[in-house]
Amino acid sequence: MKRTPFESKWVPEPNSGCHIWIANTSTKGYGRAWWGGRDVQAHRVAYEMARGQIPQGLVIDHICRNRLCVNPAHLRAVTTRQNVLENSVGVSAVHAKKTHCIRGHEFTPDNTRPHRGRSCRACDRQWRLMARARKLHNLIPAEMRVSRALERSKS
Repeated sequence: MKRTPFESKWVPEPNSGCHIWIANTSTKGYGRAWWGGRDVQAHRVAYEMARGQIPQGLVIDHICRNRLCVNPAHLRAVTTRQNVLENSVGVSAVHAKKTHCIRGHEFTPDNTRPHRGRSCRACDRQWRLMARARKLHNLIPAEMRVSRALERSKS
């Protein structure tokens, strides 16, 4: 059976089931294909050939994590947010997977506050108390702080 021009640019990988793109690639490691009079990502072409047009607002995700794979069974349409959070090693993905803050408090709905991502309410409360204590400490003149410290050390 004769392969189409697109099909002649990939080879099957027997262990993973991936269809590895062997033609042009981008600097980011994705396959590139000439399709519809323009240079496009090969995995997008493979998806559209198998399943039709990519829904508006969605991107194509490689389930297999292989950027050169053009196997339609390994491709799915997802939102950019879902793609970044599920598949990335970037900062957003790393933080989204955390279940506890750096001091060990669990991220629960009651203990989590959306703030440039999210923050721990318990840690925020401790930080405010410490800030208030520092402010009060700085209101006491330095000579009084020294004399109080000397009094405490004598007793």
